[in-house]
Amino acid sequence: MILYRHPQVATRAFKPAFDAVRWEDGPEAEALFAAWCEGRTGYPLVDAAMAQLNRTGFMHNRLRMVTASFLVKDLGIDWRRGERYFALKLNDYDMASNNGGWQWAASTGCDAQPWFRIFNPVTQSQKFDAKGEFIRRWVPQLQALDAKEIHAPWLVAPQKLAEKGVVLGRDYPGPVVDHDKARQRTLERFSVVKKQS
Repeated sequence: MILYRHPQVATRAFKPAFDAVRWEDGPEAEALFAAWCEGRTGYPLVDAAMAQLNRTGFMHNRLRMVTASFLVKDLGIDWRRGERYFALKLNDYDMASNNGGWQWAASTGCDAQPWFRIFNPVTQSQKFDAKGEFIRRWVPQLQALDAKEIHAPWLVAPQKLAEKGVVLGRDYPGPVVDHDKARQRTLERFSVVKKQS
């Protein structure tokens, strides 16, 4: 119904004020986008979800929200890029549903989450994959980590990780961004919308 009544959502935000948001671009943004697409962000739940998508064409709805929020609000990359990537990969792709989901996560849609709500990929992981079973399946290089360590391996002492066969930067990437700093940048990025309200 939204796509039929508001066909502009195919290329623009449902809420026009959000078209003023300036997304990251340039070589660093391209590298971050590639890391997201390839499941190399250093955030295990995000990487596991992207590995599942890339290998099977499927991703659970919760993971779609987490990965979309990460791309838009942690990496600062335009939601349309993620929408296009999902369109290429999802075996259940539907334009209206995909667009609606991405605009929800990006806070640009008709009934979207508030722009200041930013999923924390670590707490989402702890809550919805508490034992790390999903992560172990799709990011096997972290299999030896226990249920507490697996959600944020960069917080584990390097020696302890090495004892379990994991060296960050060799076996698994360190985080491509600091979530708390990225959150602050997102609040600043979306302040343009607040000023228009």
